[in-house]
Amino acid sequence: MTTIIYEYEIPDPARPIPEDERGLLGPTGHLIPFIPSPIFSGHVAGRIIGEICSHVGTYGMGGPGFFGLRLDSEWLVIAIWGAAEWMTAQGRCLGDTFHQKYGRTSPWLAGDGELDKHVAGQRIRSIEVQRHSLCIVLDNAFDLTIEESSSHRPLLEGVKKPRTFAEHDDLRRAVFLAPTAEIWV
Repeated sequence: MTTIIYEYEIPDPARPIPEDERGLLGPTGHLIPFIPSPIFSGHVAGRIIGEICSHVGTYGMGGPGFFGLRLDSEWLVIAIWGAAEWMTAQGRCLGDTFHQKYGRTSPWLAGDGELDKHVAGQRIRSIEVQRHSLCIVLDNAFDLTIEESSSHRPLLEGVKKPRTFAEHDDLRRAVFLAPTAEIWV
């Protein structure tokens, strides 16, 4: 089970914090509230992916592992804790920390930029975000998907339970555009 409703803050670009004052783990600017708007296909369809990041977001001592696609100066964010372990591409997990332990196929993100070769530079053909599912299709027919069923996801290692959505979860509130990948939770 997961909860995908968070309160977000982002650095205010008008009020940066000098590097010598923020320390190693501090924000790059004074934090301001960020309330993302729901995303619609027209917001991202036709846009080119410049970069992928499987560690979007921070809480100061680490990160929630949101997944992001940079689209020019914005980020398309999938704000699920450890999002890569919820996602597949072409039916193969993006992330699976314990794949070797269980003899599972190596995830996309275990390779040396293997996912980048299929995603970076590609145009988003379509995106469909439902309550408990997501499908992004690129012009090269490559897909980034979160299925409603947990059968394609690795179990939560500590408790050996499926990564499932809670009844109140709604991906339509967890997939959004952000002006930065530095999103504080």
